[in-house]
Amino acid sequence: MPIFSWQDKYSVNVEEIDLQHQKLIELVNNLHSSVESRISKNKLEQLLIELVKFTSFHFSTEEKYMKEYNFPGFAEHYKVHTDLLEHMNNLVSVVSNGKIPTFYSDYDISSDWALAHIAGHDKLLGKFLNSKNVY
Repeated sequence: MPIFSWQDKYSVNVEEIDLQHQKLIELVNNLHSSVESRISKNKLEQLLIELVKFTSFHFSTEEKYMKEYNFPGFAEHYKVHTDLLEHMNNLVSVVSNGKIPTFYSDYDISSDWALAHIAGHDKLLGKFLNSKNVY
C-alpha cells in the first residue's frame, strides 16, 4: 500500500518540478513497500541509493531554477536540500551496516519531510517561478 499518493494540492505549477515530485513519490512508495515486505539488505540499499540519486537530480533542477531567476529564498532552500541529502546518505550507511530498524523509523521521518517540503518550500518556489512566467 502506498505511503502517500500524488494529489493536485502538491502541485507547484511548474511542470518539470511536478513531474519530478511525482517520480519521488513513486520511489518513496516503492521503498516503503519493499521495507514492508522485508526485502534483502542489498536490495534495500539499492533502492535507497536510487532514491538518493534521483533526489539529488531533482534538487539540482530546483536549484537551477532558483539561480536562473534569482530566487530570494535560495540560501535557505539550498540548506534544506543539503541537510536532507546528508540525512539520506546517512540512511544508506545505516542500511549498509545492517541496521534496518533504525532505518525504518528514519524513513518515516524522511517521507513526512518530503510532503512538508513540497507543501512549504517548493510551493513558495513555484509561486515565485510562476510570477516569472515559468510553468
